[in-house]
Amino acid sequence: MPNYIFLLRVDALYDLPCTRVSGIVQEKEYENIMEGGVNEYVQLREKPVSKPNILQVERYIGENHFDPLPVGYQSTMPLVLYVSRYVREFNRATMVFTFSGVTVVSKKYGELDAEKGGLLSVTTEIAYQQVSVENAMGVME
Repeated sequence: MPNYIFLLRVDALYDLPCTRVSGIVQEKEYENIMEGGVNEYVQLREKPVSKPNILQVERYIGENHFDPLPVGYQSTMPLVLYVSRYVREFNRATMVFTFSGVTVVSKKYGELDAEKGGLLSVTTEIAYQQVSVENAMGVME
């Protein structure tokens, strides 16, 4: 979604503007079970999850940096990601992603170079169990 603005709400208390978001996946694993005999039916059975879904969120770090998502943090409340066309109008968001069962698994800080100026960024990897999606028209899940 080019030219959109991303805002991650943590614990319904902290709003983190994001520069890049990736890894939003809804996936279940299934195994095929071929029945014997003459009917040749194939049954699909859902398998337990073998790997976590990983959400990557990149944001800039300012002077008064406060990080509400330290490594190892497990939220009891869902994380909410708002996608909007306009700054400060997230009540009219184009899409809203709600992540439940979240745990912060890693952080990666951007390159630091004394010879070049620039903004420091941090990429946070968050494992989640489930995501639901709501667009301007209603729930898509």
